[in-house]
Amino acid sequence: MKKLSIMLFAALAMVFTACEDYEPAQPQSNPQEPIMSAEGITVAPVNEAPSFDLKALVDAEQQAAVLNIVEVKDMPSVGELTFVMQLSKSEDFASAKEVATSVVNSQVCVKPADWQAAYLNVVGKNPKTQDVYVRFAAYVVNGTSSVRIGNPNLYYGAHKVSVTPFPAAVTIEESYSLVINGGETIAFNHSGDQYDNPVFSLKVDFAEAAEWAVKGAELTYAPVAGEEDNAGTLVAGEGWGAMPVGPWVLSINMETLTYSFASAFDNLWTPGDANGWNHGGSQMLFTTDYANYFGFANLSVSGFKFTSAADWSHINYGDAGDGKLSTDGGAGNLTVEESGLYWCDVNIAALTWKATKIETIGVIGSFNGWAESLALTSEDGLFWTGTITLNEGDEYKFRCNNDWAINLGGVDEYNLVPNGANLKAPAAGTYTITLDLSVVPYACYLE
Repeated sequence: MKKLSIMLFAALAMVFTACEDYEPAQPQSNPQEPIMSAEGITVAPVNEAPSFDLKALVDAEQQAAVLNIVEVKDMPSVGELTFVMQLSKSEDFASAKEVATSVVNSQVCVKPADWQAAYLNVVGKNPKTQDVYVRFAAYVVNGTSSVRIGNPNLYYGAHKVSVTPFPAAVTIEESYSLVINGGETIAFNHSGDQYDNPVFSLKVDFAEAAEWAVKGAELTYAPVAGEEDNAGTLVAGEGWGAMPVGPWVLSINMETLTYSFASAFDNLWTPGDANGWNHGGSQMLFTTDYANYFGFANLSVSGFKFTSAADWSHINYGDAGDGKLSTDGGAGNLTVEESGLYWCDVNIAALTWKATKIETIGVIGSFNGWAESLALTSEDGLFWTGTITLNEGDEYKFRCNNDWAINLGGVDEYNLVPNGANLKAPAAGTYTITLDLSVVPYACYLE
């Protein structure tokens, strides 16, 4: 296989050299070649509907040929033409991952393992075939230095491709149900893709002992006999486990085939240095499935914890490192890089947590064509106010950081929830609008 190479001319080669001990340039005795135009490269997709099976490529010991180099004109004299591929889940390339490539026989090729690594980062772990988008930046490389062709926003060959990633180690179904005493079934709660989040959970409350198993569309799973009642292993096949009496959250991890029972509680508290380690002065997180807890909280770089009650006598969640939580009461404090208001995501089943810094909160709606958030201001991070002019029936919502990832709406102004319905103005007028994050559920007031 022959590698496509091109030579940069001497003047461009100077770009690859560090600017040290500058001396005035001497007059050139030979005319300088023109620098290559970005229009000198013509590329095209490998076919009309590109499709790549990464496991099949590995089995065939082949790379994925993803782009044809149709023509290269007016290249300088030293260097090698290379490309870097960007892989994105969306056509706007809002969140893209770079992938290394090689040029082989006038084609841009990608190693399946490199594609898989980027795919997991951008798309997720689900092994089903999905459409993604690719585009390419072109460079001329000389040793360890490179010059990009065109401006930093210039990309070649943007197009959609179909990708089948490597198969998953285990098959995880989209939904599972709890089977009770061989008859009644209750669907487990779940959020997100089942491969990215393999934990399913359900609040159960039995006054008498019961038998239980897990049922999917294809297989039934039973707890392994003889293991502890509150945690253990699931195995495919017939069988039953003993359901403990009382309110619990039953969580099943269908990637590791394990289960656990944890005490059910309605809220998490956020005591820390920001509130003097006072539960009463901390903000509460809320839940809809007794596994995932969400909410705003003032957090400090000096540390904080999540607790299952407004005291230190119940479950205290500390730091286990790498975004994981520990229920060991002696675990270290959780920390953030900068003190301020955060949106917290906590999963007590998977023992994971994430905190997103809130830089801005604003109002957006039909009153401004849903074009840009009307910024609100706050002194304490819990009450956000501003002046807004509305017509009767105008719809609006609150969103954070000028993005839709964290937004609040609801059926009324006193029950605001993430991704809730649009709120409606009761009458035309100019109002002082206040978003109240000190209460749960969150509320807003028009005055």
